[in-house]
Amino acid sequence: MSVTYGIICAISLVLIGVCLAVDRKKNICLLLLFISVFVCNLGHYLLSIAPTLSFALNANRITYLGQVFLPLLLLKMILNLCNLDYKKWPMIALSSVSVAVLLITLSPGILTLYYNHVSIEIIDGTTRLIRDYGPLHLLYYVYLFLYFGLMLFVIIYATVKKKIKSTLHVSFLLSAVLCCIVIWLAEQFLPRGFELLTISYVMSEVFILLLYGILQEYGLVAEGGSVIIAQKASKTDEVKSHGVYSTDADKTSLFSNTQIEHICISDDVSSLLTERELQVLRQLLTNCQRKEIAEKLFVTESTIKKHTKSIYNKLDVTNRYELFAKLKQYM
Repeated sequence: MSVTYGIICAISLVLIGVCLAVDRKKNICLLLLFISVFVCNLGHYLLSIAPTLSFALNANRITYLGQVFLPLLLLKMILNLCNLDYKKWPMIALSSVSVAVLLITLSPGILTLYYNHVSIEIIDGTTRLIRDYGPLHLLYYVYLFLYFGLMLFVIIYATVKKKIKSTLHVSFLLSAVLCCIVIWLAEQFLPRGFELLTISYVMSEVFILLLYGILQEYGLVAEGGSVIIAQKASKTDEVKSHGVYSTDADKTSLFSNTQIEHICISDDVSSLLTERELQVLRQLLTNCQRKEIAEKLFVTESTIKKHTKSIYNKLDVTNRYELFAKLKQYM
Protein backbone atom coordinates (compact mmCIF):
# COMPACT_ATOMS: atom_id res chain seq x y z
CA MET A 1 0.00 0.00 0.00
CA SER A 2 2.83 2.40 0.76
CA VAL A 3 4.08 1.88 -2.81
CA THR A 4 0.71 3.08 -4.10
CA TYR A 5 0.89 6.18 -1.92
CA GLY A 6 4.41 6.77 -3.19
CA ILE A 7 3.27 6.55 -6.82
CA ILE A 8 0.40 8.98 -6.20
CA CYS A 9 2.81 11.35 -4.47
CA ALA A 10 5.20 11.15 -7.44
CA ILE A 11 2.33 11.85 -9.85
CA SER A 12 1.39 14.91 -7.77
CA LEU A 13 4.97 16.17 -8.02
CA VAL A 14 5.01 15.63 -11.79
CA LEU A 15 1.71 17.54 -12.08
CA ILE A 16 3.36 20.56 -10.44
CA GLY A 17 5.85 20.54 -13.30
CA VAL A 18 3.02 20.15 -15.83
CA CYS A 19 1.22 23.07 -14.20
CA LEU A 20 4.32 25.28 -14.52
CA ALA A 21 4.69 24.26 -18.17
CA VAL A 22 1.03 24.77 -19.11
CA ASP A 23 0.29 27.92 -17.13
CA ARG A 24 1.89 30.71 -19.12
CA LYS A 25 0.18 33.32 -16.90
CA LYS A 26 1.93 31.93 -13.78
CA ASN A 27 -1.23 31.91 -11.69
CA ILE A 28 -0.10 31.68 -8.06
CA CYS A 29 -3.41 30.25 -6.86
CA LEU A 30 -3.25 27.42 -9.40
CA LEU A 31 0.35 26.63 -8.44
CA LEU A 32 -0.50 26.64 -4.72
CA LEU A 33 -3.38 24.27 -5.42
CA PHE A 34 -1.00 21.78 -7.03
CA ILE A 35 1.59 22.21 -4.29
CA SER A 36 -1.08 21.59 -1.66
CA VAL A 37 -2.10 18.33 -3.33
CA PHE A 38 1.54 17.23 -3.38
CA VAL A 39 2.03 18.12 0.30
CA CYS A 40 -1.14 16.24 1.21
CA ASN A 41 -0.11 13.13 -0.72
CA LEU A 42 3.44 13.36 0.64
CA GLY A 43 1.97 13.26 4.14
CA HIS A 44 -0.07 10.16 3.29
CA TYR A 45 3.04 8.45 1.91
CA LEU A 46 5.18 9.31 4.94
CA LEU A 47 2.39 8.11 7.22
CA SER A 48 2.25 4.78 5.38
CA ILE A 49 5.96 4.14 6.10
CA ALA A 50 6.04 5.66 9.61
CA PRO A 51 8.03 3.46 12.03
CA THR A 52 6.80 5.18 15.21
CA LEU A 53 3.73 7.01 16.52
CA SER A 54 5.64 10.28 16.70
CA PHE A 55 6.68 9.96 13.04
CA ALA A 56 3.11 9.07 12.07
CA LEU A 57 1.66 12.10 13.87
CA ASN A 58 4.09 14.44 12.12
CA ALA A 59 3.22 12.85 8.77
CA ASN A 60 -0.44 13.32 9.60
CA ARG A 61 0.23 17.00 10.27
CA ILE A 62 1.90 17.33 6.88
CA THR A 63 -1.18 15.75 5.31
CA TYR A 64 -3.49 18.28 6.93
CA LEU A 65 -1.16 21.15 6.08
CA GLY A 66 -1.89 20.46 2.43
CA GLN A 67 -5.42 19.17 2.86
CA VAL A 68 -6.97 22.02 4.87
CA PHE A 69 -6.14 24.69 2.29
CA LEU A 70 -7.16 22.62 -0.74
CA PRO A 71 -10.89 23.53 -0.58
CA LEU A 72 -10.06 27.23 -0.27
CA LEU A 73 -7.71 27.17 -3.27
CA LEU A 74 -10.11 25.06 -5.31
CA LEU A 75 -12.96 27.47 -4.55
CA LYS A 76 -10.83 30.44 -5.60
CA MET A 77 -9.90 28.74 -8.89
CA ILE A 78 -13.56 27.92 -9.57
CA LEU A 79 -14.53 31.55 -8.92
CA ASN A 80 -11.88 32.68 -11.40
CA LEU A 81 -12.82 30.09 -14.01
CA CYS A 82 -16.49 31.02 -13.62
CA ASN A 83 -15.59 34.66 -14.30
CA LEU A 84 -17.15 35.85 -11.03
CA ASP A 85 -15.96 38.92 -9.18
CA TYR A 86 -15.72 38.77 -5.41
CA LYS A 87 -14.67 41.05 -2.60
CA LYS A 88 -11.50 40.48 -0.60
CA TRP A 89 -13.10 40.22 2.82
CA PRO A 90 -14.93 36.88 2.22
CA MET A 91 -11.63 35.31 1.17
CA ILE A 92 -9.88 36.78 4.18
CA ALA A 93 -12.62 35.37 6.40
CA LEU A 94 -12.43 31.94 4.76
CA SER A 95 -8.64 31.98 5.03
CA SER A 96 -8.92 32.75 8.76
CA VAL A 97 -11.31 29.83 9.20
CA SER A 98 -8.88 27.58 7.32
CA VAL A 99 -6.02 28.60 9.61
CA ALA A 100 -8.18 27.90 12.67
CA VAL A 101 -9.15 24.47 11.32
CA LEU A 102 -5.50 23.75 10.52
CA LEU A 103 -4.44 24.51 14.09
CA ILE A 104 -7.08 22.11 15.38
CA THR A 105 -6.02 19.33 12.99
CA LEU A 106 -2.38 19.77 14.04
CA SER A 107 -3.23 19.25 17.71
CA PRO A 108 -3.21 15.40 17.96
CA GLY A 109 -0.39 14.28 20.22
CA ILE A 110 -0.55 17.61 22.04
CA LEU A 111 -4.26 18.10 22.83
CA THR A 112 -7.28 15.80 22.74
CA LEU A 113 -9.49 18.18 20.79
CA TYR A 114 -9.28 16.46 17.41
CA TYR A 115 -8.36 12.92 18.49
CA ASN A 116 -9.10 11.65 21.99
CA HIS A 117 -6.57 8.93 21.54
CA VAL A 118 -4.37 7.82 18.66
CA SER A 119 -2.10 4.83 18.05
CA ILE A 120 -0.62 3.05 15.06
CA GLU A 121 -0.78 -0.41 13.57
CA ILE A 122 1.54 -1.81 10.92
CA ILE A 123 0.01 -4.35 8.55
CA ASP A 124 2.06 -5.83 5.69
CA GLY A 125 4.60 -3.04 6.05
CA THR A 126 2.02 -0.24 5.85
CA THR A 127 1.41 2.00 8.87
CA ARG A 128 -2.10 3.16 9.75
CA LEU A 129 -3.33 5.56 12.42
CA ILE A 130 -5.95 4.15 14.76
CA ARG A 131 -8.01 7.18 15.72
CA ASP A 132 -10.47 7.78 18.51
CA TYR A 133 -12.09 11.02 17.40
CA GLY A 134 -12.38 13.98 19.75
CA PRO A 135 -15.16 16.59 20.15
CA LEU A 136 -13.87 18.93 17.42
CA HIS A 137 -13.41 16.32 14.71
CA LEU A 138 -16.95 16.97 13.49
CA LEU A 139 -15.85 20.53 12.78
CA TYR A 140 -13.68 19.30 9.91
CA TYR A 141 -16.70 17.60 8.31
CA VAL A 142 -18.67 20.85 8.58
CA TYR A 143 -15.69 22.69 7.08
CA LEU A 144 -15.57 20.38 4.05
CA PHE A 145 -19.33 20.46 3.48
CA LEU A 146 -19.23 24.26 3.62
CA TYR A 147 -16.70 24.39 0.81
CA PHE A 148 -18.36 21.67 -1.26
CA GLY A 149 -21.62 23.61 -0.99
CA LEU A 150 -19.95 26.89 -1.94
CA MET A 151 -18.27 25.31 -4.97
CA LEU A 152 -21.53 23.84 -6.28
CA PHE A 153 -23.36 27.10 -5.62
CA VAL A 154 -20.72 29.10 -7.54
CA ILE A 155 -20.90 26.79 -10.57
CA ILE A 156 -24.72 26.77 -10.64
CA TYR A 157 -24.89 30.54 -10.07
CA ALA A 158 -22.39 31.23 -12.87
CA THR A 159 -24.34 28.97 -15.23
CA VAL A 160 -27.70 30.60 -14.39
CA LYS A 161 -26.19 34.09 -14.75
CA LYS A 162 -24.69 33.01 -18.09
CA LYS A 163 -21.16 33.74 -16.96
CA ILE A 164 -20.38 30.40 -18.54
CA LYS A 165 -22.41 28.75 -21.30
CA SER A 166 -20.07 26.06 -22.54
CA THR A 167 -21.25 22.58 -21.56
CA LEU A 168 -17.65 21.41 -21.52
CA HIS A 169 -16.68 24.27 -19.19
CA VAL A 170 -19.45 23.40 -16.73
CA SER A 171 -18.75 19.66 -17.02
CA PHE A 172 -15.09 20.04 -16.09
CA LEU A 173 -15.89 22.15 -13.04
CA LEU A 174 -18.71 19.91 -11.83
CA SER A 175 -16.57 16.82 -12.36
CA ALA A 176 -13.78 18.26 -10.23
CA VAL A 177 -16.14 19.03 -7.33
CA LEU A 178 -18.42 15.98 -7.56
CA CYS A 179 -15.39 13.71 -7.79
CA CYS A 180 -14.23 14.99 -4.38
CA ILE A 181 -17.70 14.79 -2.84
CA VAL A 182 -18.50 11.26 -4.04
CA ILE A 183 -15.13 9.82 -3.07
CA TRP A 184 -15.19 11.58 0.31
CA LEU A 185 -18.66 10.19 1.06
CA ALA A 186 -17.59 6.72 -0.08
CA GLU A 187 -14.60 6.95 2.21
CA GLN A 188 -16.83 7.71 5.20
CA PHE A 189 -19.15 4.73 4.71
CA LEU A 190 -16.82 2.11 3.27
CA PRO A 191 -14.00 0.28 5.06
CA ARG A 192 -10.96 2.59 5.12
CA GLY A 193 -8.14 0.41 3.91
CA PHE A 194 -6.96 3.20 1.62
CA GLU A 195 -7.28 7.00 1.59
CA LEU A 196 -9.34 7.43 -1.58
CA LEU A 197 -9.15 11.21 -1.37
CA THR A 198 -5.53 11.05 -2.50
CA ILE A 199 -6.83 9.91 -5.89
CA SER A 200 -9.70 12.41 -5.98
CA TYR A 201 -7.29 15.28 -5.40
CA VAL A 202 -5.18 14.23 -8.38
CA MET A 203 -8.29 13.80 -10.55
CA SER A 204 -9.50 17.28 -9.55
CA GLU A 205 -6.11 18.69 -10.50
CA VAL A 206 -6.38 17.10 -13.94
CA PHE A 207 -9.90 18.49 -14.51
CA ILE A 208 -8.86 22.00 -13.45
CA LEU A 209 -5.65 21.89 -15.46
CA LEU A 210 -7.44 20.67 -18.60
CA LEU A 211 -10.04 23.42 -18.35
CA TYR A 212 -7.47 26.09 -17.52
CA GLY A 213 -5.25 24.91 -20.38
CA ILE A 214 -8.13 24.94 -22.87
CA LEU A 215 -9.24 28.44 -21.86
CA GLN A 216 -5.67 29.72 -21.92
CA GLU A 217 -5.07 28.19 -25.35
CA TYR A 218 -7.92 30.28 -26.73
CA GLY A 219 -6.68 33.39 -24.97
CA LEU A 220 -9.50 33.43 -22.44
CA VAL A 221 -7.49 33.53 -19.22
CA ALA A 222 -6.28 36.83 -17.79
CA GLU A 223 -3.86 37.66 -15.00
CA GLY A 224 -4.95 35.93 -11.78
CA GLY A 225 -6.67 33.11 -13.64
CA SER A 226 -9.96 34.89 -14.39
CA VAL A 227 -11.76 34.16 -17.65
CA ILE A 228 -11.60 37.07 -20.05
CA ILE A 229 -14.28 35.80 -22.42
CA ALA A 230 -16.78 33.27 -21.16
CA GLN A 231 -18.70 32.70 -24.38
CA LYS A 232 -18.63 33.86 -27.95
CA ALA A 233 -21.57 36.22 -27.64
CA SER A 234 -19.74 38.39 -25.12
CA LYS A 235 -16.36 38.63 -26.79
CA THR A 236 -16.90 42.00 -28.40
CA ASP A 237 -18.41 43.51 -25.25
CA GLU A 238 -15.51 42.28 -23.12
CA VAL A 239 -12.92 43.70 -25.46
CA LYS A 240 -14.92 46.91 -25.83
CA SER A 241 -14.58 47.47 -22.12
CA HIS A 242 -10.84 47.62 -22.64
CA GLY A 243 -11.12 50.14 -25.47
CA VAL A 244 -10.82 47.80 -28.46
CA TYR A 245 -13.86 47.74 -30.72
CA SER A 246 -14.96 47.83 -34.33
CA THR A 247 -16.53 50.71 -36.22
CA ASP A 248 -18.05 48.22 -38.68
CA ALA A 249 -21.74 47.44 -38.71
CA ASP A 250 -20.73 43.85 -38.02
CA LYS A 251 -20.22 43.96 -34.27
CA THR A 252 -18.51 40.57 -34.15
CA SER A 253 -15.44 42.17 -35.71
CA LEU A 254 -12.94 43.63 -33.29
CA PHE A 255 -11.34 45.95 -35.83
CA SER A 256 -12.61 47.48 -39.05
CA ASN A 257 -11.08 46.34 -42.34
CA THR A 258 -9.29 49.68 -42.62
CA GLN A 259 -7.84 49.32 -39.13
CA ILE A 260 -6.70 45.76 -39.84
CA GLU A 261 -4.87 46.79 -43.00
CA HIS A 262 -3.31 49.75 -41.21
CA ILE A 263 -2.03 47.41 -38.49
CA CYS A 264 -0.67 44.83 -40.94
CA ILE A 265 1.24 47.33 -43.10
CA SER A 266 2.80 49.12 -40.13
CA ASP A 267 6.57 48.60 -40.04
CA ASP A 268 6.55 47.29 -36.45
CA VAL A 269 4.23 44.45 -37.46
CA SER A 270 5.04 43.70 -41.10
CA SER A 271 8.78 43.57 -40.43
CA LEU A 272 8.32 40.84 -37.84
CA LEU A 273 5.78 38.56 -39.49
CA THR A 274 5.87 36.43 -42.62
CA GLU A 275 3.23 36.86 -45.33
CA ARG A 276 1.34 33.79 -44.12
CA GLU A 277 1.47 35.02 -40.52
CA LEU A 278 0.04 38.36 -41.66
CA GLN A 279 -2.81 36.48 -43.32
CA VAL A 280 -3.48 34.66 -40.07
CA LEU A 281 -3.21 37.90 -38.10
CA ARG A 282 -5.88 39.52 -40.29
CA GLN A 283 -8.24 36.70 -39.43
CA LEU A 284 -7.41 36.86 -35.73
CA LEU A 285 -8.25 40.56 -35.73
CA THR A 286 -11.71 39.77 -37.11
CA ASN A 287 -12.18 37.47 -34.10
CA CYS A 288 -12.25 34.26 -36.13
CA GLN A 289 -11.56 31.02 -34.28
CA ARG A 290 -8.78 28.66 -35.30
CA LYS A 291 -11.09 26.27 -37.15
CA GLU A 292 -12.62 29.12 -39.16
CA ILE A 293 -9.20 30.49 -40.07
CA ALA A 294 -8.02 27.05 -41.19
CA GLU A 295 -11.05 26.70 -43.47
CA LYS A 296 -10.57 30.16 -44.97
CA LEU A 297 -6.86 29.64 -45.65
CA PHE A 298 -7.26 25.98 -46.72
CA VAL A 299 -4.84 24.60 -44.15
CA THR A 300 -5.13 22.43 -41.04
CA GLU A 301 -5.94 23.69 -37.55
CA SER A 302 -2.52 22.55 -36.35
CA THR A 303 -0.91 24.78 -38.98
CA ILE A 304 -2.94 27.75 -37.78
CA LYS A 305 -2.01 26.90 -34.20
CA LYS A 306 1.66 26.93 -35.19
CA HIS A 307 1.33 30.29 -36.96
CA THR A 308 -0.64 31.79 -34.07
CA LYS A 309 2.02 30.72 -31.58
CA SER A 310 4.70 32.26 -33.79
CA ILE A 311 2.72 35.52 -34.00
CA TYR A 312 2.35 35.65 -30.22
CA ASN A 313 6.07 35.05 -29.73
CA LYS A 314 7.13 37.68 -32.26
CA LEU A 315 4.75 40.30 -30.89
CA ASP A 316 5.59 39.38 -27.29
CA VAL A 317 2.06 38.45 -26.19
CA THR A 318 0.59 35.23 -24.80
CA ASN A 319 -3.07 35.32 -25.90
CA ARG A 320 -5.62 37.12 -28.06
CA TYR A 321 -6.55 39.60 -25.37
CA GLU A 322 -2.97 40.82 -25.08
CA LEU A 323 -2.65 40.80 -28.88
CA PHE A 324 -5.74 43.00 -29.33
CA ALA A 325 -4.66 45.36 -26.57
CA LYS A 326 -1.16 45.72 -27.99
CA LEU A 327 -2.28 46.27 -31.58
CA LYS A 328 -4.77 48.93 -30.48
CA GLN A 329 -1.90 51.44 -30.64
CA TYR A 330 -1.74 51.04 -34.43
CA MET A 331 -5.41 51.95 -34.99
